Amino acid sequence: MSALDATWLLSADRALPSAAELVSLAARLEGEGRLALAATAYDAALGLAPGDPALAAARGRLLDRLRIEEHGLVFRYVPAGPFLMGADDGDVDEWPVHAVELGAFWITDVPITWSAYHALMGWPPPPNGGPPPKPKKKGRPDPDTFRLLNDHKIRRQYCESETLAARDWHAHAPDVAWRSGDRAVAASALFGEVARGDPARPWTYDQKPMVAVGWDQAAALGEALSGEQVTYRLPTEAEWEKAARGGLVGRPYPWGDAPPSAARCDFDRFEAFSIRPPRSVPPNGYGLFGMSGGVREWTGDGYDARYYAESPRADPGGPAAARQRVLRGGSWADCAWAVRVSFRMGSPPDLRGDPTIGFRLCRVTRPGAR
Repeated sequence: MSALDATWLLSADRALPSAAELVSLAARLEGEGRLALAATAYDAALGLAPGDPALAAARGRLLDRLRIEEHGLVFRYVPAGPFLMGADDGDVDEWPVHAVELGAFWITDVPITWSAYHALMGWPPPPNGGPPPKPKKKGRPDPDTFRLLNDHKIRRQYCESETLAARDWHAHAPDVAWRSGDRAVAASALFGEVARGDPARPWTYDQKPMVAVGWDQAAALGEALSGEQVTYRLPTEAEWEKAARGGLVGRPYPWGDAPPSAARCDFDRFEAFSIRPPRSVPPNGYGLFGMSGGVREWTGDGYDARYYAESPRADPGGPAAARQRVLRGGSWADCAWAVRVSFRMGSPPDLRGDPTIGFRLCRVTRPGAR
């Protein structure tokens, strides 16, 4: 098989050769500098031989070469090609398992942090920064400003890098000048001490996912960053699931078949009232952290429980009209069932104030761009 014949890798209709033949093809393509197609070949090989450590290492090295750092974010490469989406043993809205063909894309290796969001939007840093205030209407409070202040209270509790458990939001505001009578008093004296991994470390918001994010807020960041050469946006539901699977076929979790545990993902901690940093658990095969648990992540698609039965095979983008948007991945507060890679749920796009919801960005080059 010549390298020129390798384009059939992008179609799910043709029978694959052996894993060894695919690895040989991938190595040849990589030697020719055709890295994107080589990555697709390695993906196909891994689907046939998921337990081959040498294959996994070779694919990992190539994917490391294809990673991109832009805007202070790390984008990991997800190769073009087909994958199997859904789960026949899951909820009804995960049926049926079906082949989907996607083009290549990049996706951030972790969900967007609160600090990154503000920096990329050109806003002052959290916890007090935000968009320029809107002019007040006479005699009426600005509802957007009110919602923003409430969102910030939740982010103070859950997004701080060293926080181990959320308390009353006042306790998470050491920068505020609290007073008792005519005396200045520390927040901890009034509202209790916040448990932090390193109490001496400055309060920062650059390790954990930004939460309490509405769909429009998530989509706005992609729009603000997009230009003539590159589009940044929320991933489609299909892109998210392919990224979460990490190249594994038919496995329920990003790491395979083993049930979730504290060593693999951040889940089943409703009573803990805290989010663990995504990089505290191992990445999946594409180098992505926290695709199961941590925070539920917005996708660009509308939600329809029956969509899989009629969705297009190539680059599905969700139903044309829908009242809800799809959330994926489960969260720190969810059980093991909800952190499977095929689990899906719908939510109103204007939902705000939820400490279990965040997002990550997808990166796609426009036609003709390099």
